[in-house]
Amino acid sequence: MDISYLLWLQGIREALPGFIEQFFVIISAIAASSALVILPCLLFWCLDKRGGQFLLMTFSMSTLFNQLVKNTVCAYRPWIRSSQIHPAEGALSGATGYSFPSGHTQSATTLIGATGWHYRKKWPVLNIVCWIFVALVAFSRNFLGVHTPQDVLVALVESIAFIAAGSALLNWVDADDDRDVIVVTAALIVGVVYIAYIALKPYPMDYANGTLLVDPELMKVDCFKSGGVFIGAILGWFLERRYINFEVKSHMSWKQILLRLAVGLAVVAILHLAPRVLLLVGTPETWYELIKNFFTVFGAAFVAPLAFTAVEHRINPMVLR
Repeated sequence: MDISYLLWLQGIREALPGFIEQFFVIISAIAASSALVILPCLLFWCLDKRGGQFLLMTFSMSTLFNQLVKNTVCAYRPWIRSSQIHPAEGALSGATGYSFPSGHTQSATTLIGATGWHYRKKWPVLNIVCWIFVALVAFSRNFLGVHTPQDVLVALVESIAFIAAGSALLNWVDADDDRDVIVVTAALIVGVVYIAYIALKPYPMDYANGTLLVDPELMKVDCFKSGGVFIGAILGWFLERRYINFEVKSHMSWKQILLRLAVGLAVVAILHLAPRVLLLVGTPETWYELIKNFFTVFGAAFVAPLAFTAVEHRINPMVLR
């Protein structure tokens, strides 16, 4: 049934003007864009600290889980399962590796959808707009022929579950000052076990015309990236909570917002590039990506707040008004 549904959509796609397909290619590309991570940073540093923490927690946990499922099930893409499926050319660059569940759908749901959900009472229209975008991303993955319906539906369900879990976890931690220690300890254990599992588990080695269908080493790289994001986010959240605990005031001036953005983004950019300079040539790509993503997210969650609060303390408050 899933392949029949994709073939039905494929027939519609091929009959429609090309700009319709391009529209959905762009929608998918936005969902996978690394620029989306600026959203939790902007909230966390400048506008709504709790909202930024919520997005960071939800996204990091769901990304880890999504990659865990993807690399455990090891389901092939629709066009590998059926030669009748001809995915849109513009979507192929973002459709590498295994198929189940959809990473694009997970990312859109836990960043854009979670933003709408967090502000659903304050800005109900924003909530509706955000979830319309999530629905378009989810549909686009089927319309473009790069995911099956179950890939998308499972990604939606798991992501919505993590939205609820992220909110509940932060509320639970706030009820007792020492619960953050439990969270960070559990997260570090989960991160280590996850990396060991991904590195040591067997992967299918299926070939077509002498070409390996999916290279397990490339899939490990994606998993190590998510491991770095997860550990960096939780550890950074814990250390900021314990040792900085900066404030985001409702009446912050544009000067202070721009200062925080400038300092924060500079710190994140430096830490993102640092592994390329510091790591020796020959470092396995898996570990390089884990370290790079850890540095980047840990920088956003802890080092950037440390840096801009230090800068603010040295500046006359009158200058920032």
